[in-house]
Amino acid sequence: MRLFFSVMWAFVLACGSPVSGVDGGVTDGAVDAGEADGGMDGGMDGGAGDGGEDCNAGYVPGPEVALTERGPVRGEVTDGGRAFRGLPYVKPPVGARRWRPPEPDFTCWSGVRDATAFGAWCPQLEQAQGVPFDAGAPVKGDEDCLTLNVFTPSSVAPDAGLPVLFFLHGGGNTLGAASVQAAPGVFLYDGAALAQRGNVVVVTAQYRLGALGFLSMPALDAESDAGVSGNYGLLDQQEALRWVQRNIRAFGGDPTRVLLFGESAGAVDTCMHLGMPASRGLFHRALVQSGSCTSAAPVDARRMEAATWLAGTGCAQATDQAACLRALTPEQLIRAYPVEVVVGQRRGVVSWGPTADGVVLPQRPVDALLAGTGHPVPLVVGSNLDETALSMPLITTEAEYRAAVAAALGPALVDEVLQRYPVATYGTPRRALVQVTTDAFFGCQARLSARAAARGQPQAPVYRYLFARAPVPARGAFHGIELAYVFQKVMELQATPQADDLAVEASVLSLWTRFAATGDPTGGAGAWPRYDASETLLRLDATSTTVSGWRSSECDFWDGVVGFNVPPPP
Repeated sequence: MRLFFSVMWAFVLACGSPVSGVDGGVTDGAVDAGEADGGMDGGMDGGAGDGGEDCNAGYVPGPEVALTERGPVRGEVTDGGRAFRGLPYVKPPVGARRWRPPEPDFTCWSGVRDATAFGAWCPQLEQAQGVPFDAGAPVKGDEDCLTLNVFTPSSVAPDAGLPVLFFLHGGGNTLGAASVQAAPGVFLYDGAALAQRGNVVVVTAQYRLGALGFLSMPALDAESDAGVSGNYGLLDQQEALRWVQRNIRAFGGDPTRVLLFGESAGAVDTCMHLGMPASRGLFHRALVQSGSCTSAAPVDARRMEAATWLAGTGCAQATDQAACLRALTPEQLIRAYPVEVVVGQRRGVVSWGPTADGVVLPQRPVDALLAGTGHPVPLVVGSNLDETALSMPLITTEAEYRAAVAAALGPALVDEVLQRYPVATYGTPRRALVQVTTDAFFGCQARLSARAAARGQPQAPVYRYLFARAPVPARGAFHGIELAYVFQKVMELQATPQADDLAVEASVLSLWTRFAATGDPTGGAGAWPRYDASETLLRLDATSTTVSGWRSSECDFWDGVVGFNVPPPP
């Protein structure tokens, strides 16, 4: 086996905790624009540019060429699928458009646009899960980064009507890209194999990150017609979903069967769209991998973070702070306060992510779901068995265990946590710590989200899973481990694939694509029951089983810690 789950995953995803923030051991209520465009009927906008001209005049679609609203694009076709990469879906968010909602661009491009290469990463500080944080690490990326990628089976008609899987990458809303490499030459989110094997269309999109994507402050509020700022990354995602509605038929996709899904921060953002009024109708199922619907900070918390960050920019005393900030380079913005993305720890003094601003995101999605005002679409919520196994320190003593719990959750919780999670129960201090942080930041957050949706919107089915496959048992089923199975990368990442891994990969393919197609991951077979009063989840492993009441007493404890308890579904 190659260094599949050691070197690879240490690099792949510094996905960050899906928790919006634990502050002193507790979080903002949990561990932490209008209706959709009425013109989105799923058809392409006639290929018409700004001036009404036909951007596709004289061109016909073919195996390598698809016709989009801005003109034809030429992708790459192999026996393993078709790929159209680096397609811009809005105007570049540069200059005066920095910290503005994304603007669609319908200008025709000249001739056939090459679509064989991924677009630039959005600006970010290089980081990796399982590697010590380096505030002086290189800054990479380009502000002109809002592109998406479309993958289809190698042979598909433009009107094939295939289900669409729209994926949001993780990275704590601070780093990551659609072209992350899991190993040299292996792009983790390249969806060609998933599209080919699942007979679906896969879309991956990039969105603004860090301060460029989520800065919320009064100077930017004043520029906004809505009177709010921040959430630019979410608005980017929303605009990419609109692009799908207008264009995906040309790639063989069905705009009425769009599955929105993501991992870690991408899963958090998926949840945010469940509570964003303008996202209604842009997707029809949602799947949340290691994220929660609780992670939207209130405006006041974001204001405090912005003030701390602003002090490092040199613009705090400027008469026109917005203009001062727009004059800085992306690297200067990032280095003003380098933000570490962590997995399984309370957030730092400055973090970047969604804001419950009362307009774009009226409230935390978990509250909207519980109240029955979220988008009632079929929902899957999942987490991994050992989410924090890569990110926790290599402790060996009780004293180190106590210190690590204090660092992760705040000193006020240490005694209660150690009493409920004694080392004797888990074998070693580190195993106990991994379980503490996995429960607090992931597993019990998944339960909260699933309960809220199932209880508040019973008309829409909810399913819950636990991903337990650990190809290297000593490393566990850690954060991001499931992505290789979802994107069908096992053959590329194991020199000699294990039969159990191939079986899990096939199972995930079937479940994810069937859910996209029908809203029921088992197609009515009942092997994965709906989340109801029994609180049954599907444990995904070499042999998958159903389990009821997974870690119920531990999750009851964490609900009490955060003061947010949602009863089981009736």
